[in-house]
Amino acid sequence: MKNNKQSKTNETKNLKAASYKGLSSVFLKYLVLAFLGAVGLNLILTLIIIPFFSTSGLWLTILLNLIPSFFIIIIFTVFFSKKISYIKEIRNETQMLKAEIFEGSVSIQGKDELTAIAENINILHQLYERKSKAENLVKLENHHIITSVSNKIHSPLTGVIGYLERIQNEKDHNFMKKEAYLNTALKKAYLMKNFIDELFEHAFTDDGKGYYQFKIYNGKPLLNRIIDTTTQALEEGGFNVVLENCLDQDFSLWVDLEQIQRIFDNLVSNVIKYADPDKPVDFGLILNKNELCIVQRNKTISDSDTSGKTVIETDGSSLDSCKKIIARHQGRIDYYQLNQMFKVELTLPIHQ
Repeated sequence: MKNNKQSKTNETKNLKAASYKGLSSVFLKYLVLAFLGAVGLNLILTLIIIPFFSTSGLWLTILLNLIPSFFIIIIFTVFFSKKISYIKEIRNETQMLKAEIFEGSVSIQGKDELTAIAENINILHQLYERKSKAENLVKLENHHIITSVSNKIHSPLTGVIGYLERIQNEKDHNFMKKEAYLNTALKKAYLMKNFIDELFEHAFTDDGKGYYQFKIYNGKPLLNRIIDTTTQALEEGGFNVVLENCLDQDFSLWVDLEQIQRIFDNLVSNVIKYADPDKPVDFGLILNKNELCIVQRNKTISDSDTSGKTVIETDGSSLDSCKKIIARHQGRIDYYQLNQMFKVELTLPIHQ
């Protein structure tokens, strides 16, 4: 806010300086015009009129010599007074801009430097007005987001706390009830997580382009770092990780590192919830001609009801948010289930 006010103050000072400069230019223009007119009139009086009335007396000669001075006064009175009032109008408008009052505009008069200043002030007026409306809209949207977050998180969070307190109650020895409380608390926690994921996806984005911070990375060290972090998280969860790394040449990726890390965090969470800890989790890294392919495979705890290779629908889940993130990276991610085998295929375009 300080920078905005300082910027507005500087622009107002610049406008004032420009108006004074325009005033000097107009003043000089009319001064030259009046001077040339006075010189021309003086020549006419000196060479033609005064010799004709030379016998008429001293007072008439003095009067005729004063005519050029009267001519200059008339020019400045008639023409320059309009410019003075125009400059006052410009000054008043700059003061209104400084006070953030966006009513009215400067009328356009003539085609000189002051006209250009007035046009620039009107442009600034429109820009400030749009900016003010946009800021008010952002404040309104932020208030709506905060209210929505408060309503959608506070109620389930209160429920989760209540169920956890019941589970913690040492006097209650009904383990069936406690397990039911735990399942209900988990469901509410997942609801909150999905809501936060959705909020993160849309609250700071604009028509799908979003607040992503894309950078160019050296692909091999980036993938090694992500896989190392993922392996560590899975091993801490009791899983064995097998890596097949076929990246034998350098390449570049244009990605938002934080968003890519979110994808692997969701994959880790999915493995910990549904994978068989007695079976290894496989990762394969393959570099094709124009894209990087990452494959993850694991055995699930329960057998699938479907036979054959099936594409898994992920609407509303954390895996669905992975699809949205990859789509922003111009990539693709698919999930397959074949009996007990769960498979993820993730592709990212190579940055040329």
